[in-house]
Amino acid sequence: MTTPVPPPDPPARPQSSRGRTLALSAVVAAVGLGGVGIAALTDRLDTALLFVGVPCLLAFVIGRIRGNGGWGQVFQVLTVVLLLAAALLQEGAICVFLTAPLVYGVAGLVYAVAAHERRRAGSLVLVPVVAMVMVEGVLPGTRIHPDQQAVAERVVADRCTAFEAALARGPRIDAAEDRGALLSVFRYPTPTAATGAGLEPGDHWTLTLADGRVRTHVTAREGSTLRFALDEDTTKLKKWAAVRGGTLTWRDGSDGCRATLTVDYERRLDPAFWFGPVTGAFMDAGAAAFLAGLD
Repeated sequence: MTTPVPPPDPPARPQSSRGRTLALSAVVAAVGLGGVGIAALTDRLDTALLFVGVPCLLAFVIGRIRGNGGWGQVFQVLTVVLLLAAALLQEGAICVFLTAPLVYGVAGLVYAVAAHERRRAGSLVLVPVVAMVMVEGVLPGTRIHPDQQAVAERVVADRCTAFEAALARGPRIDAAEDRGALLSVFRYPTPTAATGAGLEPGDHWTLTLADGRVRTHVTAREGSTLRFALDEDTTKLKKWAAVRGGTLTWRDGSDGCRATLTVDYERRLDPAFWFGPVTGAFMDAGAAAFLAGLD
């Protein structure tokens, strides 16, 4: 009987290939950790320098060195950077989840171009584009429309006289309020309790959330219009948006008392093309949930 011949051993990996891999890993680690470190030291962890600049630089370096064979390495490195940034910002899983599409998207675009044209000078056209985007929020005057407004409207009572009397006694948050699909899926925090009374200038309202509180005071009362300003915010939400104040109006209609809540806030994260609509969607949903709790 013929003795089976064992398969040949796989060829040894060339030493030069191992050296290139180690060199690439060292460069990528230096760029990634260096970028996050610079953002932290300069207090720019909430700017496009971190969310656009670092991912694009990493993708560009890997694309120019590895070509089309480095897709896996790009996304592995970006995942580590995302987790590191989340730790530095002390953010939870929701923040990583909402930021990941931006980071992977811009990095994937830059990597694809850099890998395709790594032997040409044409890929360098990305440099000024990336540079323009990554400085948003870093240099004075580079933020794009940071002041935003959330608006919500809802029928809150059969008649506005009852709603106004309830507000004068102080806001009462319903624990079973309609949070909406967006806030429920992402477990976005909303007020769980409220204290305070009165609708006249100087009267205070305090809203309690799971991780802190928001204290406001009435600045003006004009008929069925109530204006308020923010005194204190100890919640983690202020890292995303700094609420300044707002307006609550109510009027009788054919379907009952319809209230409109407008909240003025400053978006804290850049770039605007991503965090503008993302922050706006959550703030609009939060305003709607607050009105739902006043029913």
